[in-house]
Amino acid sequence: MKKILLLATGGTIAARETEYGLRPAFTAEDMRAAIGTTGSTIEVVDLLSLDSTNITPSHWQMIARKVAVCHTDYDGFIITHGTDTMAYTAAALYYMLEHIDRPVVLTGSQRPLGRDGSDAEGNLRLAYEAACSGFAGVCLAFGGRLIHGNTAKKIHSLADDAFRSIGLTEIDLTAPVAPTAPFRLHDALDTRVAVIRLYPGMKPITIDAHIASGYRGIILEGYGLGSVPGDDAEESFLPSLDRAKTRACTIVLTTQCIEGGADITHYEVGVRAAELGALSGGTLPIEALYARLMILLAETPEGETVKALC
Repeated sequence: MKKILLLATGGTIAARETEYGLRPAFTAEDMRAAIGTTGSTIEVVDLLSLDSTNITPSHWQMIARKVAVCHTDYDGFIITHGTDTMAYTAAALYYMLEHIDRPVVLTGSQRPLGRDGSDAEGNLRLAYEAACSGFAGVCLAFGGRLIHGNTAKKIHSLADDAFRSIGLTEIDLTAPVAPTAPFRLHDALDTRVAVIRLYPGMKPITIDAHIASGYRGIILEGYGLGSVPGDDAEESFLPSLDRAKTRACTIVLTTQCIEGGADITHYEVGVRAAELGALSGGTLPIEALYARLMILLAETPEGETVKALC
């Protein structure tokens, strides 16, 4: 018989209507009742009760440490979570719980548990199926899809199948892959990371201002394959990238496109940026890049930059 731990953190799935709109109110016990299984043991913990817009990296640490400290006591984990930042939390846990040898499954819903037509019950049952499977790692269960934790992106604000996997196929529970190394918890995060979206006419001083403010990492969402304005532009970003290198600020160039990823070896502006130390975000969505860079910076001495994202 499988032994599962369900950690509730709030979100729409746990919400009830109030004078000011939806607010988390249901408990982990309510989630267990909705799954309705008798074929395993599900223990529950009310870890948080937050709208996911209020979730921060400190909450990622709380969740990761809870899973890590008891991961050998359970066959799988279900984490109920709001949809707005679920992809960020999934990505963070994917990297923080490196090589975990059992399923850690995040799920939630677009409509509260118990409401007519709610997607909550279906998503909980999907999460339960994944938590009882032979899958090893962190994933997101939603709208009939099982998505690797570092590839999830919410692409629709209302649809029941709101999430997609970016750059990787969805999970096949019939073909589980075992971890290749022992489990390791990475619970240190350097939150001095900024995400900046490039737009026509943006001034490169925006980059300099973040460097001056003490940020150790900047993820710049560029155009196309990750391009930023070069020497032919009215104001080139290359001098600012050079100053970032001098000040030991890691620059990651990614794309505003959902599919295809970044490749800064394709155009001159990208090659020049790489020569100045900029890294390519590759096919990882911004949610994964953000969490990954926080972990890598925490493990990189002050005064040094991250040399690779993998």
